[in-house]
Amino acid sequence: MIREECESTLIRRGRSALTFSEMAQFADTLSNRPLLKLLEELPDLARLSTAKFNLATITLRRRFRAETPIDQVQLRETANEIAATVPDSSVATRIREIFSDAA
Repeated sequence: MIREECESTLIRRGRSALTFSEMAQFADTLSNRPLLKLLEELPDLARLSTAKFNLATITLRRRFRAETPIDQVQLRETANEIAATVPDSSVATRIREIFSDAA
């Protein structure tokens, strides 16, 4: 239970989303959340179910493509740095893949 108390609203919304409407709200929150905050939440996003993580990836890649090329490089580097701090290799791989094919 302690982990749930530390999770952001975005992550709690993502975990609990079951209906189309809830998934749409989750995607909308992803679209509007500041990128710096999203980067902090990458490990938790990468721990979501496959369907929810795929939705997050699609949404984040759309935002990524709207950034300047220099910002895209920085986002990729930051995601790789975050992935390097995650002990779970499958979660780290998911984080690295978010922006790897986004260009």
